[in-house]
Parts: sequence; structure tokens; C-alpha cells
Amino acid sequence: MRYILVDSADREQFYPFTLTRSLADCRVGIFTFKERWEQYLKEEAGILTAKYLQVLYKYEEIFQSDQALCFINVTCIPSDELILQINGLKEGEKLVSESGKWVATCTKERALSKILLAEYPPIDFPGARFVEDAIHILHLHTQFINRDFDWVKVNRKSIPLDASNRVINPEQVFVEEGASILCSNLNASEGPIYIGKEAVVMEGVSIRGPFVLGQKGVVKMNTSIYGSTSIGPNCLAGGEIKNSIMMGYSNKGHEGYMGDSILGFWCNLGAGTCNSNIKNTAGKIQMWNESKQIWDTVGQKMGMLVGDYSRFAIQSSINTGSYIGVSANIFGNGLLPKNIPNFTWGVLPGYQFDKVIEDINNWKKLKGFSITEPEKLVLKHLHNITS
Repeated sequence: MRYILVDSADREQFYPFTLTRSLADCRVGIFTFKERWEQYLKEEAGILTAKYLQVLYKYEEIFQSDQALCFINVTCIPSDELILQINGLKEGEKLVSESGKWVATCTKERALSKILLAEYPPIDFPGARFVEDAIHILHLHTQFINRDFDWVKVNRKSIPLDASNRVINPEQVFVEEGASILCSNLNASEGPIYIGKEAVVMEGVSIRGPFVLGQKGVVKMNTSIYGSTSIGPNCLAGGEIKNSIMMGYSNKGHEGYMGDSILGFWCNLGAGTCNSNIKNTAGKIQMWNESKQIWDTVGQKMGMLVGDYSRFAIQSSINTGSYIGVSANIFGNGLLPKNIPNFTWGVLPGYQFDKVIEDINNWKKLKGFSITEPEKLVLKHLHNITS
């Protein structure tokens, strides 16, 4: 293992998603950040993240090896030119952007503070571009879908679509082996449509690209989906969805609207749940910034950011620009609060840890999984600091 993806310097900008996993494990488009980097690097990469999260990842190879490794800022957007620059680094050299933001270091050091330093003057890479924060992921969503779709088309072959479907611009539709799509409307005139392995698109679904449906994902009958939208692996999608990301194993299986939003892993939206993505005044939206502990102005359109394992009761009304923490069990009358912290029960703190683990495990069993010991350790750490 020669390459290590590092999120520690910027991970707070991607809360709530990086509270429970490295940014490298977050999914936007067809692939996670790690998978996309590995396609450029052409080999497996390790992950260096916050100490309490490192239990989720192999780390012995990183800390026990005495060889020089390439540590890479995972928020940097990979390109062929950037890979050439990274592979050209000598031991002790560091690559930075034109503005001085850290990109990569080749070093035998293992402490983050030393990785970010260099023995020699830094090398500038003016073409470096970064994903800045969680909301920026939505802004770059179309770009990632287009890039990932092009990579898949070069490396794999699509299976033919069933004749029962109505398709516009079929050359921009890619279907993996084992997927089922029947009696649906697929419009790829404004962006590609990708359907993953063993995924199911039921009858009457209407999709406008750019769109991604991950492996074993399901889109239920008569669902309406607008680009840019990514439905991750093992997700269930229904109702109306626009410009949103479901990272994986989450459900929005019933009628209701979700727009300009990101759901983490293992989330659930009850039947009839809707989120607002624009104020009645069409004015600027204020959203809670967990890392800065302030309310930020985030533009004119923004839905919600929902951390892993959080769930909404039926008919939940989610406010414009809502920040939802990790493992919140949410229910309440009227518009819900715009800032719902980790381990909320209803709209108040107090979700007990044993109950948290029991409920998460119940949800995982529905999809044939169970909670792991490393995941419990991560949640215990977060629950302790929340309490």
C-alpha cells in the first residue's frame, strides 16, 4: 500500500457524514471518494482519519511500515495531471495548491502534523480543485456523475434495455448485469442514467438524468426522479426526489418530496415525510454549521443534511436548510427544528445508548446486515461526547 487518503485536516467541514466514517467512504455519484481515487491511482489506497474512526479501517500497514508513503488530501478532486504530480514527489516533498492548501506529501512520517509539513519548499500545483464542504458536494454532484458514467462506459458493457421502456437518448443509459427495468420512462437528454447491478426500477417510474441507482437499489412504482440524483446501494426510493444523494442502505420508500438534500447511510424517511428546500419568501437560507457552531447563509435553495442512522416518523415536516445529526429518532408536530443534534429522541436529547444500538441493529437486519463492534465503538464515542 503506497497511497493513504487523509481527511483529518478538513473532515469537520463535512459533518454530519464524517462523524461516523471517513470522507473517503462517503458516496457521491456512482463511487465513493476512495473508489474514485483508486481508479486514478490504479491500486488500493489506505485511509487515515480521526483516531476514534480509525477502528473502522485497516491501519497496521500504515503505522508499522517504515517506507515512505504518499499521503493525499481526499477532498482534492483527482485528475490524471494530479496523479502525475503526486507520483513525481520525492521523500520529504509536499504538493500544495496555488493558494497554499495541502494536496499531498511523500514521507515516512505518520503523525498528521508532520505529514502536513515538508522537509523542502512545497511544490505548487495550480490546477488543484477541492470539495469544500458537505453542501459543495451537491454543487459538484453532476460533475461527479458525468465523470463516473464515462469511466464505467469505458470499462464495462451495458446490458440491453427491455422494450417495454420509453427511452430518450439511449446511448447515455447504462445498465449493469442483473438489473431489472420495466415499463419506465428514462430521459437521458440532460445527463446520463446509470442503473447498478441487481437494481430494480419498477413500473411507471419516470427518471430524468443525471441519475445513479446503486447496486441492489430499488425505485418503487410511479416514482418521479429529477437530476441530479444518486440513490446508493441497497437504498429504497419512492415519491418525488430532486437534486439529492442517498449514500447507501437508506430508505425514502413512500410518497413525499425530498429535494436538494443528502441522506447518509442507514437513514429512513417515514411515509408522507417531506422537506422544504426554499423559503416562502424565497430569501436566503440560514443553516446550522456544526463545526463552527454558527448559523451560515447557504443560498436560496437547500434542503437537509441527515447523518447516518437517523430516522423520521411518518408525515414529518422538515424545515428549509435543516441539519440533522447522527442516530436521531425524530418525531414531532408541525415544522421540525432546523438543528437536530446527535441522538435526539423526538426533538429532545436523551436517546439512550443501549436503545440506539438495538434500534440500529433492527434496521440493519431488515437488509440482511448487523451492526459491527467497530461501529458500536464509534457510536459509543459520539454518544459519550454528546452526553
